[in-house]
Amino acid sequence: MLFANVTLRLLGSDDFPAEAKRQAARDLTAAAAVGALTVEVGQRYPLADIAQAHERVDAGGRGRVLVTVPQ
Repeated sequence: MLFANVTLRLLGSDDFPAEAKRQAARDLTAAAAVGALTVEVGQRYPLADIAQAHERVDAGGRGRVLVTVPQ
């Protein structure tokens, strides 16, 4: 990126006022409620198989890896 003259500027949640974060949460919740946000799930693992879940993440690929935690 240095040779392409690219500058990255990162913002953390601490950079925004509390009301802006609350509004963002409301906006994201509303978008999810109408189906505007989707997450591709690649594979699910029970908590007992957490090592396999980590291996899947390290291997890369498409979709999120979900680990189910018993209540």
